[in-house]
Amino acid sequence: MPAGPAPAAPEPARPPAGRPAPGGQETILVVDDEDALRELSQRLLASAGYTVLTAGSGEEALEQYRARQKDISLVILDLNMPGMGGLKCLQGILAQDAGAKVLISSGYAAGGLAKAALAAGAAGFVAKPYRGTDLLAEVRQRLDQEGTPPA
Repeated sequence: MPAGPAPAAPEPARPPAGRPAPGGQETILVVDDEDALRELSQRLLASAGYTVLTAGSGEEALEQYRARQKDISLVILDLNMPGMGGLKCLQGILAQDAGAKVLISSGYAAGGLAKAALAAGAAGFVAKPYRGTDLLAEVRQRLDQEGTPPA
């Protein structure tokens, strides 16, 4: 018996018809040591209306946060980076601003280091690789959480 047509490949997740991917006008700091991922996240977030700042290390992120704290509404922070690393960077950001919203990102499952970051005060976790719509939805959800918005 001949085989029927091959099943269609699943389509990437999209927002429901008539509803655009969530976006906004807030400023987001994207921290990732991988240039390609940092640039991809920057383009995705900017296309949704956000102002995007980037940092390639925890040390650079702390400098940017210190300089632009009042403007930054959310930090997307890679946990696994050389040097300072994501957890120490998270702790440094929260030491400067206890109300900071930090969404941690990792290619590893939400175990060990991710649990420590959440316990330390991170607002949420997004696993890499992520779909654009998933990242935008997670960003919007974290931005809309109760908390002190930037002045």
